[in-house]
Amino acid sequence: MKPRRIVLATAGSLGDLHPFLALGVELRRRGHQVVVATNHAHRTPVENAGLAFHHMRPDPEHTPEFHARFMDPKRGGEFAFRDYLAPAIRTSYADLLEATRNADLLVSQSLMALAAPLVAAKTGIRWASAVLQPMSFFSLHERPNYLPIAPLAWACGRYPELHAQVFHYVRKHTESWVAPVLAYRRELGIKGDAHPMYEGQHAPRRVLAMFSPLIGPRRADWPAAAVQTGAALFRDARAELTPELRAFLARDDAPLAVFTLSSAASNAAGSFYRESLDAARALGLRALLIMGGLASKAALPEPLPASAMRIAYAPFELVFPHADVIVHSGGVATCAKALEAGRPQIVVPHAHDQLDNALRLSQAGVARLLRPRRARGGALRRALRESLADAGLRERAAKLALQAQTEDGVSRACDALEEMFADA
Repeated sequence: MKPRRIVLATAGSLGDLHPFLALGVELRRRGHQVVVATNHAHRTPVENAGLAFHHMRPDPEHTPEFHARFMDPKRGGEFAFRDYLAPAIRTSYADLLEATRNADLLVSQSLMALAAPLVAAKTGIRWASAVLQPMSFFSLHERPNYLPIAPLAWACGRYPELHAQVFHYVRKHTESWVAPVLAYRRELGIKGDAHPMYEGQHAPRRVLAMFSPLIGPRRADWPAAAVQTGAALFRDARAELTPELRAFLARDDAPLAVFTLSSAASNAAGSFYRESLDAARALGLRALLIMGGLASKAALPEPLPASAMRIAYAPFELVFPHADVIVHSGGVATCAKALEAGRPQIVVPHAHDQLDNALRLSQAGVARLLRPRRARGGALRRALRESLADAGLRERAAKLALQAQTEDGVSRACDALEEMFADA
């Protein structure tokens, strides 16, 4: 195939960036020129992957106050759109317009890369959108776990007609969250009334569903252009474990529990790591605490017991297979790597899609769900103890891992993108 210039646009966290890095590395291997348009905080991982970086605003504030609002379990979504993404639409558009100059294809993160549909409509560039988590399709054939009232979510899951009525209200309610986007769209002369968070997030010609069918099978009301690829997992060829970490993982004197939060949730960790350490010590477990972001500054008892180790980062694909249980917050990229590792999981969802991901893993029989307010003391110890003792959980996790390992989401997604040039 003739080499193309392809722009990948993502506005999310490191967990949102990684699937695009995976695509970018493979597309570059196939001979294409790849540019990643994203916020300034991601420049280093983009360039470390050997890809070109283009700054696309907004840039998140790396402060406890910002991350506390972003990860608020009730109002985090509203803050993300109303106060962070939507007000920056003009600068996002200008940045992405510059990035796509002379480009052949734009591939954007659905839901969060709000400028991408506008750039595609205004310039006519080939455009594909990528959905990273099942919830972002907002299917009427699934329980809407994003609703704040659990009984209502349950009822909507049973009665699609009720779900449709509730979703109509949700759609109208959230129009105010993206009002600057709607106003700028009119200013640009782009016709249509598609909601930027829902039907307007999807490209008309190609939508990549980049998650495993094990947790999100195709639904009848997905866009007709959707192609389910499986999870697109980024594997950093430069990454390696330190000798100290390799030695810690190799020990077999006690079961190993790995505790980690997503790149976003780690910035609003609260007492998660201290409670995790206490629970592991009480049960006689080894504890690996992966504490990135602002959590890397969190205070823990010093010195740590010999049964525990804290690190700022390690590639999950190199660590998770050593674990007897993985405790995490339910970011979709973490879920995919834990699923592939075939280890029992305890999911402590904080905000956004994390609860939905946790419930899907629980329904698949590979995870227990533990609310953040209960991820402490006796409840956390009980969840750890029961997960380690549950042979059925281990067997189910191992079985689904064999299926997950056969998915080649990166190659399938790149194939689907290259097919868009068949008529060129």
